[in-house]
Amino acid sequence: MLSGVLFALVDLETTGGQPAHDEIMEVAVRLVGDNVDASWQSLLDPRCAVPSFIQGLTGISPSILKGKPTFNAVQAELWTYLDNAVLVAHNARFDSGFLRINYSRVGREYQPRVLCTLKLARVLYPDWPKHGLEAICHRIGFYSEVHHRAMADVDAMKAFLDYARADRGEAVFNFEVGLQLGLPVLPPSISQKDIDAIPCQPGIYRLLGQAGELLYLGSAESLQDQVLSHFSNSTRDSKATKLARRVCGVQWQMLSGALSAGLYLSRALRAEQPEMQRRTKATGKPCCVRFIEGDSGGMQLRLRSGLPANITKTQESLAVFRDRKHAKTRIAALAAESDVCLVQLGVLGDGASCECSACNISGGMTVSMQERAGVELADFNVRAKAAFAAYLYVAWPFDEPVLIYEQNESGFGEWHLIYDWRHYGSFSWDANLQRLSERAKSEADVPVPIDLQEARLRCEQVNDFQYEHYRLLRGFIDNLECLPLSEFAASKAQ
Repeated sequence: MLSGVLFALVDLETTGGQPAHDEIMEVAVRLVGDNVDASWQSLLDPRCAVPSFIQGLTGISPSILKGKPTFNAVQAELWTYLDNAVLVAHNARFDSGFLRINYSRVGREYQPRVLCTLKLARVLYPDWPKHGLEAICHRIGFYSEVHHRAMADVDAMKAFLDYARADRGEAVFNFEVGLQLGLPVLPPSISQKDIDAIPCQPGIYRLLGQAGELLYLGSAESLQDQVLSHFSNSTRDSKATKLARRVCGVQWQMLSGALSAGLYLSRALRAEQPEMQRRTKATGKPCCVRFIEGDSGGMQLRLRSGLPANITKTQESLAVFRDRKHAKTRIAALAAESDVCLVQLGVLGDGASCECSACNISGGMTVSMQERAGVELADFNVRAKAAFAAYLYVAWPFDEPVLIYEQNESGFGEWHLIYDWRHYGSFSWDANLQRLSERAKSEADVPVPIDLQEARLRCEQVNDFQYEHYRLLRGFIDNLECLPLSEFAASKAQ
């Protein structure tokens, strides 16, 4: 079992299957861990009738239970085995439910980490036709004179755990146990040495399958922490668990910072196709939202594809979104947050309803701005504009291309060539040659250094506007060193 973790193997025999109505009539626990192996069991007086079906299944009759202690009488002793231990049970939801309710009755909160041996058996041996405890015992050759008694079933669980650890190997066994418990355990094909080699620095990483296929591509401010996160806390996320089970290798590339990681990831996701990741859409036009004056004088929205070519000259106020679907989703959410009427904005879809206060007052009937008592047109326009302030397009704040510098804690730095929110490459600066050297995009790529004039000419080739890059750059441009191309050489000479 996992080193440093204490496991309490538990089985209960009860008067029925409903924790809120039925009672515990037998409990057994075996404590297993580093240099620990202790057990305890007791029959309990359920203080209620025992159905004949349960008597036949377990062999426990009312006469056997007569004079036995109640759960309240043994709960303190049982707690010494359960406290700070992982609860291990076959169909653990059943046992944990009964223990949680019974302990709540005596004022204790029981919320343990849980390892279900039924789930573990299904994962480790998916080809077995049945995974009940009796079927497992038959499969592994473990025989007991009694069944459906608490300690006998605890011994059967321990036998299965020992068998699985030996049969599948320590690495595979501990990995699956760790996944259930949300512990940071490594896939069998990845060693701690592999993880230690990954820097706690910004960059991008690739999770690879057994044949080297790309499963997942991501970015991180700390590569090591982000890679490890894929192998923990995935018990409630089936996609994360499936990914963790398939990972056999990790590739990583350290970069200069979070901006660099975002720029590289955006490009890589469009060029590569990770199997277990939502496919990134091909580069397309963003969705812009124009603010116009409606017939009533109130502000309305109009959606259009792409940025207007003359937006810098006209300085028109626009909100910009990733695509039309993103725009519609965010408009509805932002309007609801600011109590702005979708009807008045002119964007209420067919069959949809507006939940603003004005529409609620009118019973959902469409009414004009003038008909809405207490609603001032000017106030509506101000609130509507404010609702979309975070998405308003900000004009490029320089008259020319700039180089934005980013450096990580290890001293590795890059200059990002940016113009009009477009990314034209990331470079290192060779002061001796007075040239920018672009980082290789692949092992086969041999980049050609360029001088500052060539960098300026590159920026004259208008790239498509990418919403992801725009949002990234908006978040970093005020916090990183930005040098216009015309000032760069002189600055570096100082």
